[in-house]
Amino acid sequence: MTIPQSPPTPEHRAASVRAALARGDLLGAYDEVARRGSTDHHGLNYLEVLTLARLGDTERALRLYDDYGLAEVDDVDSLSLKARLLKDLAFQADGEPNHDRLMAACELYQAVHIRTHSSYPAINAASLALIAGQTELARRLAQEVAQETAPERRRGYFSLATLAEALVVLGDVAGARDALSRALQAEDADVGARSTTVLQLQRLVAAKSVAPGMESLLELVQPPRVAMFCGNIFVGGEALESKLAAEMSALIARENVGFAYGALAAGSDIVIAEQLIARGAELHVVLPFAEADFLEQSVAPAGEGWVARYHACKAAATEVTYASNMTYMGGMEQFAYGSKVTMGMARLRARQLHAEAIQLVIVEDRGDGTLSGSDVTAWRSTGGRAEVVAAPPLTRPVMPPPPPKLNVDRGDYGLMFTDYPGFSKLDERVLPLFWEEVMVRSAGILEAYGEVIRQGNTWGDAIFAVFGDAPTAAAAALDLCEGLAKVDCKRLGVREGTAMRIALHYGSTYSGYDPVTKRMNYYGSEVSKAARIEPVTPSGSVYVTEPFAAVLEMQSDHPFVCNYVGKIALPKNYGTFPLYRLSRAG
Repeated sequence: MTIPQSPPTPEHRAASVRAALARGDLLGAYDEVARRGSTDHHGLNYLEVLTLARLGDTERALRLYDDYGLAEVDDVDSLSLKARLLKDLAFQADGEPNHDRLMAACELYQAVHIRTHSSYPAINAASLALIAGQTELARRLAQEVAQETAPERRRGYFSLATLAEALVVLGDVAGARDALSRALQAEDADVGARSTTVLQLQRLVAAKSVAPGMESLLELVQPPRVAMFCGNIFVGGEALESKLAAEMSALIARENVGFAYGALAAGSDIVIAEQLIARGAELHVVLPFAEADFLEQSVAPAGEGWVARYHACKAAATEVTYASNMTYMGGMEQFAYGSKVTMGMARLRARQLHAEAIQLVIVEDRGDGTLSGSDVTAWRSTGGRAEVVAAPPLTRPVMPPPPPKLNVDRGDYGLMFTDYPGFSKLDERVLPLFWEEVMVRSAGILEAYGEVIRQGNTWGDAIFAVFGDAPTAAAAALDLCEGLAKVDCKRLGVREGTAMRIALHYGSTYSGYDPVTKRMNYYGSEVSKAARIEPVTPSGSVYVTEPFAAVLEMQSDHPFVCNYVGKIALPKNYGTFPLYRLSRAG
C-alpha cells in the first residue's frame, strides 16, 4: 500500500527555497515558493519577493511587497527589501542610474539602519551615497560599518563581505581584497551570496565611484561560469579520449565552470559532460528533439558503450529538457535549432547569476589553423567567448540514414497567438465597436511589420501571425499589447483593465499552400504549442516560451527583458512548461 506523502510544512518549504537560492537556482527557488498555495506565511512571502528581486522582476516584486504587507514586519530583512527594490529600479534606467531613486533607496536604507542598528542597511546606504555623489555621507556610514566589529573577529561570508564593501567605499584596496578573500573561504560562501556581491561591486565600479584597482575584486568574487558545451561526434579510443578528457578537465578547472548546458551526443559532448560531472558542476541536458530519435541519430552509431555513458550522464544531470518535443525530421536544421536554444539557456542562467557565459568545445583541428564548427561561429558572432580543445583527426561513426525527407518547406519562425478575454460574452450590439476598437487597431499596429510578417490570420477576436525572427515578433507583440491597452473597456462592457493577451513561441514549422484559403499557411506541433500558451497568459501581458526567451538572448543587445513566471500547465493536457513574461528593457 502506498502511503500518501504529507505536503511540506512552510518551514520545510522555506528551507528548500533558501537552498535553491544558495546554489544559484533562481528558477527552482521560484517554482518551489510559488507552489505553496496560501500566502499567509510571512517567511515564504518574503522569499517570493526576494527571489523575484534576484530574478530582476523588480516591478512585480514591489507589487507583492506591498500586497503582502512586508513593510509592517519588524525585521531588518523585510524592511531592507523595499530599499533593495527601489535601488534595483534606479539601475533599470538606460545609461546612468536614476539619481532620485538612488537617494530614495539610500534614505530608506538609512531609516532601517537607525531603526535596527544593523550593518546590512548601513553598507547599502553607504554604497548608494557614493554612487550618487554624496561622498561625505558614504564615508561616514562606511566607517561606522568598518568599526562595528574588528576584522579579525568577523566570521561568515556576509559579515566579511560587508566589511569588504565598506573598505571599497573608503578606498582601501588591500583591505577590501583581504576581507573578500576571507569571505570566500567561509562555509556559507555560496553561489547565491557571491552573485549579490558581484552585482554590488559591478555597480560601484561602473559608476567610477571607487578608488583605482577595485576592478580586480570583481574577478576574485565572480560566481562560477556558465558553459554551453558542444563538439564533434566520434567513435573514440582510450588514448584519444584520455588526452581530450585531461585537457578538458584542466580547462573546466581553469575557467571555474559551475553550470553547463548541452546535448549528450557520442564523442565530444559526453567526454565534456563526464568531466563536468567529475568537477561537481551542475549539468543541464538539452536535447534538440525526441530522445529516442536523438539516441538513434547521435549516440548509438558510435557504439553501445556510448549509449551506456549517455544514460550515466543523464542520470547525473540536474535537469533534462527538450528544445522541441517533436520527432527527428531529417536534415541539420533541428540540430542547429537545438544548439541555438541551448546557447540562449546558458546565457539566461549567466544573466541571473551575474556570471560569464562561455562555450566549451572539442572540435577537430583541420590542420590549416582554423577550427570547424557552426556552433562556435554562432557563439562568437554574438560576442561569446569559446574555449576550444583541438582534437586530432577523428574517426566518425557511420550515421544511419535520416528519415525520408518530405517535399514540404520547413523553417524556424516566431509564432504569435492573441486573444481578447471576454470576447465570447460581448453583447451582440457592441461587436462592430469591438471590431473597430480592437481588430482595426491591431491591423494598424501590425501594418508597420507588414514586410516581415510571413502570415497573418484572424478568428473572431484571435490573431495568428508568423515572423521571420524572434526580436521582430517580440517588438510587434509589445506594440500590440501597448496599443490595445488604450481600448475603452467601459464602451465594450468588459472589466476595466481588460486587454489583449499575447503568446509567443519560436520553433520549426511547415509552410505550404492552403487550398482552402488559397494562400500560404504555417502549421505543425510548434504552432499548436504556441496556441496552448495564449489561454494561460494574463490579460494585457505577453508570455513567451523558454525557447523563445533563449533565442532572443542570442541576439546582441536586444531591448527586451524576459521575466520568469514559473512552470505552468497548458490547456488540454498539453503538458507543463516554463514560461516568461516579455517586457521592454528599462
